[in-house]
Amino acid sequence: MRTDTQIYTLLGADPEFLYRLTDGIQICGPYLFEALDVKGLQRRTDGVLMPQHEDEGIWIIEFQAQSDPLIYHRLVQEIGLVGERHPTRAVRGFVLFADAKIDPATEPWHSLMARDADAPVRCAYLPDILRRLTQEDPEHPLLGVFLPYLESDLAHLQARAPAVYSQLKTAAIPPQARQYCLDVFQSWLMARFKTLGLPEILNMLGELTPLEETRAYKELVAKGEAKGEAKGEAKGRQREERLILRLLHRRIGEIPEAQQARISALPIEQLEALGEALLDFTELTDLNAWLAEH
Repeated sequence: MRTDTQIYTLLGADPEFLYRLTDGIQICGPYLFEALDVKGLQRRTDGVLMPQHEDEGIWIIEFQAQSDPLIYHRLVQEIGLVGERHPTRAVRGFVLFADAKIDPATEPWHSLMARDADAPVRCAYLPDILRRLTQEDPEHPLLGVFLPYLESDLAHLQARAPAVYSQLKTAAIPPQARQYCLDVFQSWLMARFKTLGLPEILNMLGELTPLEETRAYKELVAKGEAKGEAKGEAKGRQREERLILRLLHRRIGEIPEAQQARISALPIEQLEALGEALLDFTELTDLNAWLAEH
């Protein structure tokens, strides 16, 4: 499953998450974690860590989940081009590999990292980081967030997910970081359970009452009438629409009436698609772009 967006979300959620997942990168004060169009490469760099204090260095962070023999060469290019845009600030690069086996160990960077802990290019391996975190802080919320990523058995994942989700909801971390954790957890569950939509995932987590247990559904089955079926479908759609609007509000804030009207006009298939897409939204412009495309 694709994990880049979720990893970058966690890196930008909280300085302590950043420190843990990068094996020690520390930022003093506020920072932005943003995508940047890199001139000269004609492409977008997804993870640029930009501290707001001018005396702090900039980090270009790459999450690498698949083998790429050119990853270090590309990273060094990005360091140079971003450095041209910010000539008064130190620019360094970091690669977080999903597995040590896909690290091409390109020289001279690997030898330099081994000799100098403050080398301009560094790397770490996600399994090692999570293993060490398990030993040092087994109750850390990041370990809960990564459950859908790490658990290979879907039956075990489904059994454990509700308890882990409840723990994340009460984790002693800043509210925004907690919300990011919940969003990433839901997103990864949807990626693992490909046949389930957002309402089914929330039902699994105990956020919704199962449809079969609602009075509306029982009445629908008892009557078995076409009118009742249509009414039940309408109620189901209204419920999903309210759920999506509520999740959008949590993700990007107040939704203007014009956008609410456009969402209400969506067919049920596109409404479900929006329920999946909104997990990657960070601002109102993301919603506007999605609505324009669909």
